[in-house]
Amino acid sequence: MRTSTKHLRALVLRAAAAALAATGAACASSSADIASLSSSSDEIVWQAAEKAFQKKQYENARKYYRRIIDGFPQSEHLPAARIGLAESYFQEGGPANYILAVAQYREFLTLYPSHPKSDFAQYQSAESYYRQKNKPDRDQTSTMKALEEYQRLLDVYPSSPYVETARLRVANLRQHLARSEFNAGFFYQKTRRALRAAVGRYETVVSDYPDYARMDEVLFRLAECLDAGGRKAEALPHLSQILAEYPQSPFTKQAQELMDRLNKEGVTPPPPAAPAAGPPPPAEDPKT
Repeated sequence: MRTSTKHLRALVLRAAAAALAATGAACASSSADIASLSSSSDEIVWQAAEKAFQKKQYENARKYYRRIIDGFPQSEHLPAARIGLAESYFQEGGPANYILAVAQYREFLTLYPSHPKSDFAQYQSAESYYRQKNKPDRDQTSTMKALEEYQRLLDVYPSSPYVETARLRVANLRQHLARSEFNAGFFYQKTRRALRAAVGRYETVVSDYPDYARMDEVLFRLAECLDAGGRKAEALPHLSQILAEYPQSPFTKQAQELMDRLNKEGVTPPPPAAPAAGPPPPAEDPKT
């Protein structure tokens, strides 16, 4: 029994020593090489940065990229080091890293607005926000910022190879924001019974997101709220739009029933809005 106990203790000690050695090796491989960091050659530092990045050792890669940025202001690798620094945050991911990535992409765009990779930096800035967007029932700040960044890409870099993807993202984000507004309106209507707040949300969808895929439901819910809130005449144009533009909608039957009831009540559509007044005529020359 004593021999077995001694043997077991020896095995435990060996395992502990092996684990300690492995930990030391891991730490050594995960820490930046001091010789490379202190090198007077930007090429050596750059190669070390690329090697660390490819191994997904992003923290090490950032040390090398920063060494180039801070220590070699004339280096030909300087723009790529700034992009690499931003990419290290983006590829590592997570909310905090995406924020840091955006800051680095924007700094690159400020310093190199005409660089061949400026459109890439703009696209990645948008992607950083896109990856942070919340579900429609939560805060939409990141969604709106992503939309702004993609739109900036379309405006500033219309020939970029990222344009097609950006257009798809813009369409997706617009649907997402419209859905968020609709969800808020539906919540006010059905849960809070706050008709005025619901109308405001539905009207935002109608005015700002006319391409929303479920516009027929928005129009019907808006008409419901206007009817229930005593603004019956204002409900009629929305009901007419459903019947004219969405004949196959699941809300067509309900829209027709609501319109028939309002007609029986003698409700008439509101008069068309008066056209905006034009500029005043020029004053007559008193000499003529």
